[in-house]
Amino acid sequence: MEDSVIVVGAGTMGAGIAFVAARGGFPVEIVEPDPSARERGRARIEADALRAGDASAASRIRWLEQIPERSAATIAIEAVPEDLSLKIRILTELERALAPDALLATNTSSLSITELFNGLDRPERAIGLHFFNPPAAMKLVEIVRTASTDDRAIERARAFVERSRKSAVLAADTPGFIVNRVARPFYLQALRALDRGVAPIETIDALARAAGFRMGAFELIDLIGMDVNLAVSESIYERTDQARLIPLELQRAMVAQGRLGRKSGLGFYDYRNGVPERLDLRVDPPGGEPIEDEVVAIIGFGGIADELAELLEQRYAHVQRIENDDLIDELRLDTTMVIDTGDGTSDRGELVASMDSVLGPETVVFVDAYATDTQAAAKRMRHPERLIGYGVLGSFESQRAVEIADSPGASDDALALAQELFEQLGKGVALVADEPGLVLGRIVGSIVNEAVIAVHEDVATADDIDLAMRLGTNYPIGPIAWGREIGGARVARILNRLAQAEGDAFAPHRSLWILDALDEPEEGLEPPEPQGIGGGIF
Repeated sequence: MEDSVIVVGAGTMGAGIAFVAARGGFPVEIVEPDPSARERGRARIEADALRAGDASAASRIRWLEQIPERSAATIAIEAVPEDLSLKIRILTELERALAPDALLATNTSSLSITELFNGLDRPERAIGLHFFNPPAAMKLVEIVRTASTDDRAIERARAFVERSRKSAVLAADTPGFIVNRVARPFYLQALRALDRGVAPIETIDALARAAGFRMGAFELIDLIGMDVNLAVSESIYERTDQARLIPLELQRAMVAQGRLGRKSGLGFYDYRNGVPERLDLRVDPPGGEPIEDEVVAIIGFGGIADELAELLEQRYAHVQRIENDDLIDELRLDTTMVIDTGDGTSDRGELVASMDSVLGPETVVFVDAYATDTQAAAKRMRHPERLIGYGVLGSFESQRAVEIADSPGASDDALALAQELFEQLGKGVALVADEPGLVLGRIVGSIVNEAVIAVHEDVATADDIDLAMRLGTNYPIGPIAWGREIGGARVARILNRLAQAEGDAFAPHRSLWILDALDEPEEGLEPPEPQGIGGGIF
């Protein structure tokens, strides 16, 4: 028998799902008792069909005013508003109408699927099919299983999703599933950075885009609506009770003030006169002949050091590479800038103090501010005004802008030279407060950490989490892959410093070490003890 679909609800999601199924070749019935909602649903489907160039899809959709007493549909999807009692009533009616072997699905994005299906006669065929808005355009569908869902239901759901020209990922019935759960730190850590005065709204958003995100966190909250963002944040926090996921008072205050974003005209940005211009940190390298009047030394080894050395040699005539810390006494006496990349995981304060004792007072010293406590390092120097902390997470090639830590003791001349240096390398520069993790370290590190925790808790596989975040949120790279690129030990270092400043809730999960593919810690390295989060290796 040919599969057919019944969708209950003709709102944005219901009409979109019905169109997607019809375009996949399924006969579709859509149930909507409200005449005005039916007309809006028809208009949405016609618009989707026009954009897709598939006018025939609408002809495969039949409209109903109520759920029939008996339905021949083999796949049923409820897509009514996020009201628990309403959804349970609809699912109960659908179960009575369907044949015993029909697949019964909910499109909920925030409610417990186990709770929705509790009390139904056949929980083994019940499943979540979480489409993303707008369904016609978004490629991802989260298939959400409960403890009772059988393998046959999962296989049928996957076949339906694939025939509907979407990509499926499998998730456990946990708060936020994959995307809404793993995406929380993108918003929450941006809000915390703002709350702690690390950088202003425009700079935080610009840095996120420079790292590859399509939109900054504040731009995205304004687009979604602060009321929606807060509701999802509160739902996930209430169901997990994890302090790292607690919403901020700023979110509640903005909702109370009616500052919801684009739909109210005012959010983090002011839309009353149109969409405001965005801060753009991108710069083009100036080109021309290599610079002769600077002598640059780079200390360190590994990917970032290699990339940086190559870029420096393209723009500066005099570049010295030192890969062994014991050789700093070989630094040229006329060195004007020393850039230390270290190993990405160790505090370099001791080395900085050593360089300070052998270099002339005019030499500017750059150190990785993600790994090194620059304020503590400055206290050990005779010339702290020349110390500049910088932040590049994993790759100079993929990160279009560099964070510069505006340390209290750094001189204006040293900060100006830092901006000139990185702009010569084709990188924008953002000045941020000298706080652990700066902006991108705390945001990206926390996203990676949340993804690792989700794998550890069997929410989904690493591959499905990466696919979900790329397709569901347009992340430039999946968070697990991003963590491997940055290095699990480096992410752990960043988050340990963040936890020391802001509480154990933000500490790295022990499983981060698996990102470095270490069966055993390297000699001299010990995995960090779990801090506030359960340990274990996934």
